[in-house]
Amino acid sequence: MKNYEFELLLRSDAEPASGMGGELLNSMLPKDEKGCFIIPGSHLKGVMRENLFNLLSPLRKDAAKICGILFGNPGELNEGGNPGVLHITNAAALPDAKTLTITRTAVGPDGVASDTSLRTTEALAKGTCLKGRMSCDCADVTVQKLCRLALLTVTAVGGGRTRGSGECKITFPAFPAETPGKLLKEIAAAEIRGSQKCFIHNPNAVTGGDFKAVRLVFESSSPICIPERPAGKNNVIGSADAIPGTAVAGVLLNLLSERDQDLSSGCCRSEVFRCFPLLPTPEGEDPAAVLRVSNTHKISKLCAEGKNHLFGDLMIPDKYLSDPRYRWQEQSRTISMKGVSGMLVVGNGGDVKLLRSGDIPRYYSAHGVVNGEGEKKDNLFTMESIRVKKFTALAILPVKAAQMLLEILKEGRQVFFGKSKSTMGGGILKAQATPLFEKFDRYHQVEKLRNRLFIVQSPIVYDSPAESSSRDIINKVLNEAGWGEVAEESVMTSVLFGWNSMKLDKQLCNSGRVQAKRVITPGSVFLLKEPLSSPVEKIAKGLGSDRYAGYGAVMPHPMFATALCSLEKDAENTVQFGKCSGSPVFCGYRLHRICGKKLSASQIANLMSRAETSVEEAENFLEEQRLYRPEDIWDAWKSVKEILDKYFKSYSRPDVIRMLRVWHDLNVGDK
Repeated sequence: MKNYEFELLLRSDAEPASGMGGELLNSMLPKDEKGCFIIPGSHLKGVMRENLFNLLSPLRKDAAKICGILFGNPGELNEGGNPGVLHITNAAALPDAKTLTITRTAVGPDGVASDTSLRTTEALAKGTCLKGRMSCDCADVTVQKLCRLALLTVTAVGGGRTRGSGECKITFPAFPAETPGKLLKEIAAAEIRGSQKCFIHNPNAVTGGDFKAVRLVFESSSPICIPERPAGKNNVIGSADAIPGTAVAGVLLNLLSERDQDLSSGCCRSEVFRCFPLLPTPEGEDPAAVLRVSNTHKISKLCAEGKNHLFGDLMIPDKYLSDPRYRWQEQSRTISMKGVSGMLVVGNGGDVKLLRSGDIPRYYSAHGVVNGEGEKKDNLFTMESIRVKKFTALAILPVKAAQMLLEILKEGRQVFFGKSKSTMGGGILKAQATPLFEKFDRYHQVEKLRNRLFIVQSPIVYDSPAESSSRDIINKVLNEAGWGEVAEESVMTSVLFGWNSMKLDKQLCNSGRVQAKRVITPGSVFLLKEPLSSPVEKIAKGLGSDRYAGYGAVMPHPMFATALCSLEKDAENTVQFGKCSGSPVFCGYRLHRICGKKLSASQIANLMSRAETSVEEAENFLEEQRLYRPEDIWDAWKSVKEILDKYFKSYSRPDVIRMLRVWHDLNVGDK
């Protein structure tokens, strides 16, 4: 994969609206996860595709096909989509980039401003330099030149491009003398082919049951969105906490197919091919394992002995435990408990910590989608992504495939996961050989429960009547795999929707969409009546049907967590803002930066409603907080009172409201 650093210099003020804003500030500038102002990669990609097609269409009949190779094609009802070979990051400005606000109205036929047309947008100032990176996942030199040509055709970004806003110049420091004309001359008559990837060619290339375990480490360079369900009526795309095993399997098979398509095909069909999900892992740690847990895992709302929270799984029966601290059925009668989903991080010394899903940082962005047929009224989507720098997973492969994968990933390879892979979700994937379950012997497992208690890590596909109980379902799955009978279970079932570009599943038309599967969901826990014989071999083969591509992965339960852990904070994650310090917009940012989440959105809205009556009413509201509210509430207001007093005196009432509106919007968005 070829990587190219690029620079974008603004020659006029740019308005790359984020799609987020309030009643008075209609559009705020988008920011990345570090708080830097950006030109979104999705916007650059859209402008590149349009410009390249317009440039090539008079010269080549295959212009649309070429754009499909570079940027990909969406999946239609009867035809599957395909990913493009071009990936581009956001173009990010330095933290001290200057900003300004621009206010406009629409003028009607009579030359008078139209009613309700007043709009105020935030803009990046002329002269701002933004930097980003573009990648080409194709070895063909001509395709690589096409990628560079596509970016060099961008001469304006953001809104208002037809009115002179956002004019820019893009350069590649590694190719300072390269121009669009020079590249076009070299490409105009060249033969252009996309990457050919094939998984299922000879499914019998790998035989036998010998396998090898590989530990995967993914170091992400941007937020990742892993959608768990379709967007609802509010057009919000949520993200899961983990990169599913199916996605991991797809990436590994892709990498293997570059070297040996037969080997990749046979690996996919092998009964010992198993990919576990990539799970968030604290930086600086090299744990023995990281496991997904669901709401069967419990944390106390109260503290034990006034010191530490209690952790545990209510699926672990008290009768097996000698330590009274972990008798959960008994403890839950007197201590308020709540379910927690997340990850158990098992240290090499046997210590176990709980990473709660709620402690994983999130990043929210808004996207306006244009499909070429004109904008739709519901085209604005809000996307949630997770901000995790390190993920780890276990993969089990046939020996020959594992050896080749270790060679491919020896120095690391850039790969992409999740939604919008052409603009986000990238990072470096590395691999190392690991003893399969040697480290897991250090689990704090009670002897009576060893090789009996397990947690489901990826969906287990089953075929049972819809009215079957969870106990009947898990018993059937276990019996078919030779695992024995279940003694206790907390099994959750669901319906799984998805895609399969490997064409192994029964598909709906040729779209890549596959028929829904009934599955046992990750985080389910079950206890066997008798210890599992040959646990390493059985865990390698997994449970349920359709066990290729990451389904059916289970792990031994590591028992009890003894402490909470959290992901390290990014030292660079300090939001800094432009130098237009006199503007109401800047002051709204400043208030949010100082106060954070000390005050709720409703408290700020209350102050804003008073200001809409008069500035004096807003000042009276602050005085009421000092005189009549509890000390902790007044302390929160006190942290920003000096700033509020200053601008209440110097701003007009509309500017005061604008400042408070920005503060309120930022508070609402910072979840």
